[in-house]
Amino acid sequence: MHTHVYQNSNTLLYLVILSGILLVCGAETAGANDGKHSAYSSSLTGPLGLNLIPSARMDKSGTLSAGLSTTDPYLHGYLGVQLAAPVYINIRQSAEMSSLSQEADRLYPGVDMKLRLAKESRFTPEIALGLQSMIGHKRMSGEYLALSKRYKNIDITAGLGWGRYGTAAHFSNPLKVISSHFGQDRIYDDGLSARPEDWFTGDKVGLFAGIEYFTPLQGLSLKADYGADQYSAETASSDYEAAEPWSVGLNFRPVRGWFDAGIALMGLDKIMARLTLKTHPENWKTLTAKRERTHIMRPHRAQTASSPGNMETGAYGDGALIYNTYHQGHTALTTLSLNAHETTPRQLATAGINMANHAGPHIETLSIRPEKYNLKGPRIGLNRRDLENALAHKQGSAEEIWQNATFDAKGKDKNQNNYRLSQLKTDSFSLILDNQFSLSEDDSGILYRSGIIGGMKTTQFLGLIHGAADLRLNLAHNLERLNEIRPPSFLPVRANVSDFADSVLSLDRSYLTFTHSITPEFHGALSGGYLEEMYGGLGGEVLYRPFGKRFALGAEGWLAVKRDPNTIMHMGFTPDRVLSGHINGWYSIPEQNITIKAQIGRYLAEDIGATIALQHEFSNGATIEGFTTITNEQDYSVFGGTTHAYNGLRLSVPLGGQKYLPNNSAVHVSAKPFGRNYGQSLDKPLDLYKETDALSYKHLARHWHDITE
Repeated sequence: MHTHVYQNSNTLLYLVILSGILLVCGAETAGANDGKHSAYSSSLTGPLGLNLIPSARMDKSGTLSAGLSTTDPYLHGYLGVQLAAPVYINIRQSAEMSSLSQEADRLYPGVDMKLRLAKESRFTPEIALGLQSMIGHKRMSGEYLALSKRYKNIDITAGLGWGRYGTAAHFSNPLKVISSHFGQDRIYDDGLSARPEDWFTGDKVGLFAGIEYFTPLQGLSLKADYGADQYSAETASSDYEAAEPWSVGLNFRPVRGWFDAGIALMGLDKIMARLTLKTHPENWKTLTAKRERTHIMRPHRAQTASSPGNMETGAYGDGALIYNTYHQGHTALTTLSLNAHETTPRQLATAGINMANHAGPHIETLSIRPEKYNLKGPRIGLNRRDLENALAHKQGSAEEIWQNATFDAKGKDKNQNNYRLSQLKTDSFSLILDNQFSLSEDDSGILYRSGIIGGMKTTQFLGLIHGAADLRLNLAHNLERLNEIRPPSFLPVRANVSDFADSVLSLDRSYLTFTHSITPEFHGALSGGYLEEMYGGLGGEVLYRPFGKRFALGAEGWLAVKRDPNTIMHMGFTPDRVLSGHINGWYSIPEQNITIKAQIGRYLAEDIGATIALQHEFSNGATIEGFTTITNEQDYSVFGGTTHAYNGLRLSVPLGGQKYLPNNSAVHVSAKPFGRNYGQSLDKPLDLYKETDALSYKHLARHWHDITE
């Protein structure tokens, strides 16, 4: 049954290799952490901790980690993300194998989570609650409560464990006083996945503790721990001999380094070895493109004003498309069509420079309304003298410009009908390296798919419609295993993904979109065509996003028609069509650079449910998102059986600053189950919340320093 699992052992390493490519991108600025975060290193299965046990410690928010560890009888591969300051998510592939030279006997994938309950203070410890195999096979499942306290160069951890961390059975489960449910026996080998009702159960619990000493040698620490894991499941099912539940070892972690490595002696006869790569997207300095301006702010004002057309021509030469330009008293007004690869404040500066250079001496305010795909933002009034001081005389600052700037999200413009046809242009070509993977299904090894998506978007035609066309080149996949694992679906939503992946070249999207802003706070879009890889159709979205507020509300509806993978370029359609729609809500936490999205409605299999997503945004354009969807229908589970839940992680890294790549290039990496039918929503061609982000107060405030660069 298992002889095929590791015919190509690279499938287990796909996760780590893929992540390593991204980590290398940031190696020049490799300090994934700084300050208090830099000292702490990974444990056996990925989360920060000692050799074998986790601690309560957390990485810097946004940190990415990928690694491998081995100790008899397991090899662990993991990808972790500090999704938010108190939330750590770890995707782990554990393989049972007697030696590294042999094939795996069993695979135990899992998703782990650690939540910080309390920060460390002068007198109190850091406290965290952890769930290992929160989603995953029961063999690796365990829960813990960890406390960590540091004194000078010594960090002490102690904790209480359930499940795998409770097999030492030191004393009775204290939660039994709440309910007898928590006293039920834990079963590790019934072939089922871990369930929420299994959490914190078991007649007994175990204690664990450890200490880490940070030596005077930079980056070197000594770790010792006593673990509650007695490997009882392994000894009960085979002739495996467990080591003593203690370990001592060394760890090396440079303060500004991009890796940490550890080795430890378990008992007297077993060795643990681990290597973890770390990076932080915020440190990737060259990801977004910044076009060099050909014009600079003149130190002295011209005595006569040039025509609005000269303003527009000069800005166009610097890559800024401005139109509908006119004068009103002491104010020059224009509309700025934003590109997708520079921040709005930087583009405001480009437009402002060209407006000031051609304005007469009496113009004191430069009023610019940014727009993107005909979605209007607030009218932003810049004090001309502030710009001159900062950009021409080098005596001002972005903060001074901000203090005197005005933001009007209510006012309307004059002369709305003079959009210049001569300024129509292609917005940009795009090139996306798209990588998708899923943990093992039925011991099949890691499933993956890689491809390149290339295409272009055009600016709006006559200010009304814009279009896009993308081609997908499928590079590699092993999704044929899906057909071996489970029976074919009669009406597949995503279940026939392998048929789409089999084509070398296909039409990914081709659509037209009408967009309009009723006000700078209320937007709408209508789209039709080949909307995504597997569906065409038509539909639309509305969004209410009040300027200066943290929340936004929206709704969307789609008539989705299933595309036929057996037709040329996947351009044909099947008779399968469905009405899908959702009500959406967003809440932004600017201090944490985190946006929470909630969605409720009808999905593509006509199932009803809700999605909650947490997205971490970085100043260079990179994003990390974790999501979970729960619907009223059950689908196949990665870990065996069925589930109402659909979960995943997404990482997007812009690469527009790299040579020879289009400005809108990026790497996309997603970790989510393949071939699911339930909990699936349309991958809509234009996301109003995403597209209006460049018009938001959040974006302007965060990137305002770019106005002087």
